[in-house]
Amino acid sequence: MSRKAIATLFIVVISMLLVPAANAKDNLIASGNCTAPSGWFTNTPPGLPAEVAQSAGDGSSTFCDFYQFSWQAFLSLMGTDKKTGNRVFENTRAYPILEFAANGEPANSCDKKIIHATKTTSLNKTQRLQTNIQQAGDNATIYDQNENVVYYDVRFSRNLCSSAKKIASQTNFTVPGDKNPNNNVYEIKTAWRVLSDEDASQYVTITADIGSGENKQKDVLLGLIGFHLAVATPNHPEFVWATFEHRANAPDCEGPASNKGWSFANEHCTQGNDYNCAFNKAFEATETRGNPTEICRVYPYGTDAADANAGENLAAILSMNMSVTKQLAKSDALNNYFNVGALWVSDTAKDSDKTVTVVNEKGEKVQGSDTGNQRGSLRLANTVAETTFQHVDLNPASNSNFASNCFGCHGYAGTADAKNKNTTSGNLSHLFLDVVAGLGQCVHVQAGPIYSQSEAETTCPTTCSIPLGKWNGQWKTTEQNVMSVCGCCAK
Repeated sequence: MSRKAIATLFIVVISMLLVPAANAKDNLIASGNCTAPSGWFTNTPPGLPAEVAQSAGDGSSTFCDFYQFSWQAFLSLMGTDKKTGNRVFENTRAYPILEFAANGEPANSCDKKIIHATKTTSLNKTQRLQTNIQQAGDNATIYDQNENVVYYDVRFSRNLCSSAKKIASQTNFTVPGDKNPNNNVYEIKTAWRVLSDEDASQYVTITADIGSGENKQKDVLLGLIGFHLAVATPNHPEFVWATFEHRANAPDCEGPASNKGWSFANEHCTQGNDYNCAFNKAFEATETRGNPTEICRVYPYGTDAADANAGENLAAILSMNMSVTKQLAKSDALNNYFNVGALWVSDTAKDSDKTVTVVNEKGEKVQGSDTGNQRGSLRLANTVAETTFQHVDLNPASNSNFASNCFGCHGYAGTADAKNKNTTSGNLSHLFLDVVAGLGQCVHVQAGPIYSQSEAETTCPTTCSIPLGKWNGQWKTTEQNVMSVCGCCAK
């Protein structure tokens, strides 16, 4: 980056602290100059991106490159699939639903049979939607101001099915040098709420049968409120993690733009008139009706002013969001969605984070998490998909080994260390081993160093227990004194 650009970004960050929020936001948008190509809006959809562009002078990718990549992928997945008439991401032939059997074990997500999914209609075409009501991580269940529960659906690109065995033998999910966007690995999670008095034209919608037994309702209108997107490319095997939300979901915790009109915040709470309002508190539940969950956004755009590259990150997000909104048709429901942010690593040869020994404020030596290789929105969280995971600790001296952004749960092992294997470690992609298990396949899962058969008989059953469930009795050492693998199969 040029000295002039660095100076500009420094001024922008300072302005965030010294001037009213509206002026600071305008300054960031002006400084970002990150725009969406006009061709995206004349070709619908614009087409999935093959790779993150590398437009910086040194051949690296700018922050804008990542946000252009995120928006292009989102718009393409939201486009109409010519073969099915559904939205692209709703086509189960291309993006199967992650499925589980009634006993909670992985089911075959790759066959034509779809289980435990409700019938829905989108763009006048019949499809399927999962109606899971628990968020990832802590199984939190949230309810909107109309006391209706939020539903979640998880999908993935079909190449995880057709190439399951091949991928399991690789170090990472994509092959370096392969620029075919159809070979990139996509993982998608969507969040939906029941629409009642809302203007449906402001949402991406489906009609669905929800509930069961006496409480079953047919053709209920649901609106999309959250969209998680993770994409692994050859240049970014760590996945580019991006998330989108509906603008009416929740206000910022500090300085909300408005006190009214939020789907997950009561106006009395946002005005500061505390009616026992407890923000961002949610617990596991099974009911489809419940007390409203009061939600606010702790870190707008997943960024704090003190974060590394905060000004550059915010400028790229805000200017890109503005550019897309200006070029979409005013009647397009996508106008009401925005990119919260994205997360990636600077050097794919290195881990997404590492444990370091630091001295805390009390002068004590403690183990903390060094997230210095991470870039983008370092505190990235979706208010309706990660409600209780918005408080990110990025300070190693705080005695925390966990940063609750994407890499806090999805750890990436860098390519420099040959012993690392992201495909079967279970850390980077939580769903891949579920897909493998559902197919009834066996894979080698890393278990750390194993030195004897007796040790394998103790270690391997535990290693294989989640999610594959069964050790086939085989193990081998892949690197002496460093790494061994267990043969793990579906039950």
